[in-house]
Amino acid sequence: MVSTANDGGRAYGHQPGSSDPELTEVGAGTPAGELLRRYWHPVARSEEATSRPRNVRALGEDLVLYRNLQGAPGLMLPKCCHRGTTLYFGKVEDQGIRCPYHGWLFAEDGRCLDQPCEPGRGRNRESYRQPWYPVVEYNGLVFAYLGPADKQPVFPRYDIFEGLDPDTEEIVIIDHFAFGGPTQAECNWFQTHENAMDPYHVFILHNAISGPQFDPKLEIWPRIDWQRSELGVTATQDRDLPDGTTLHRVTETRLPTMRVIPTPTLSVLGKTNNLSWALPIDDTNTRVYAMVRKPKDRPPQGLPVYGGGKSWFDLTDDEHQLYPGDYETQTGQGPITLHTQEHLCSSDRGVSMVRRQFKDQVRRVVDGLDPAGVRFDQAGELQTIIAGNYIVDGSTDINTIPLAETLGRPAE
Repeated sequence: MVSTANDGGRAYGHQPGSSDPELTEVGAGTPAGELLRRYWHPVARSEEATSRPRNVRALGEDLVLYRNLQGAPGLMLPKCCHRGTTLYFGKVEDQGIRCPYHGWLFAEDGRCLDQPCEPGRGRNRESYRQPWYPVVEYNGLVFAYLGPADKQPVFPRYDIFEGLDPDTEEIVIIDHFAFGGPTQAECNWFQTHENAMDPYHVFILHNAISGPQFDPKLEIWPRIDWQRSELGVTATQDRDLPDGTTLHRVTETRLPTMRVIPTPTLSVLGKTNNLSWALPIDDTNTRVYAMVRKPKDRPPQGLPVYGGGKSWFDLTDDEHQLYPGDYETQTGQGPITLHTQEHLCSSDRGVSMVRRQFKDQVRRVVDGLDPAGVRFDQAGELQTIIAGNYIVDGSTDINTIPLAETLGRPAE
């Protein structure tokens, strides 16, 4: 129920509203959760996979992550298939993880290799398998595929992380929310994700409300356009600079959880050096992992500043209220945004496009089709990133700078 002119807009009788489950639910068996399970997701930093088992939670599932003594990571359901105790207390060995209760040993693909209390150390051990998920390590992150085996796609790789000079460059992982907050946000993943297609908030939240949190050039009001392609949505933003040049800024979202936001401190010009994935921990908790390519002798990129130069961690509670950022405004929407209470306007076009595209893919999976962007050719295709900060002058045709059509087949 929305207040009307007849009641003077009073809050009395205001109904709580509801969220859209096709955007927000991540559990197995839910329409959105089944779409998410058709892609690879980062579940931990590589350094977190060790010989000491670690509890992790992804897409509403509790899992145990470890690395065997030969260096291979494994990801399994924690309840041992024998008597149900947790493998969190298990012993990691050369070939896998051994249950602490009765010693059953499981390889990374769930095969039972040893049952020390059984005759012949388990004459029928091949008949047992611990539920597991495949994992891939890529540039310091452990990715997992939590979907059906017959639909497992090739793991995607990205052009901005290829061809590194090992002597001068490195790739680092940043898991502080929005490059300046805690590692975990207590809210639904989608309200953090769609923010990437809301460029107007940069001018308001990150400038007018909290003072310049990024490069002052972003204070300039931009001309904005959005484009939708097979793989995602892009926003192009043009700001006319005082010296006669134009800051041409391109941001992207890609199915299902990727956002590509070039550094807002403008410390990197040209194609972006980073991209991020949101990990839906469950319906009301999110972790964001950013992969950043950088010179070895420089910091990863500039972080947002608050209250005249403080970091997010340096702020008092009162200062968090005075100088809000992405964390405060996205968690401030509540654990899950109540979509029926929203009033989207023309400036929210990019948000609407991201939502429509995601729901289109939810329905494709419900209909038994493959979602956009998954590839099954074992050779794999290197994915091209187009986001970036481009300074162009009058002699440059902005239309020659890569835009959404390089993401894939343009959408109808």
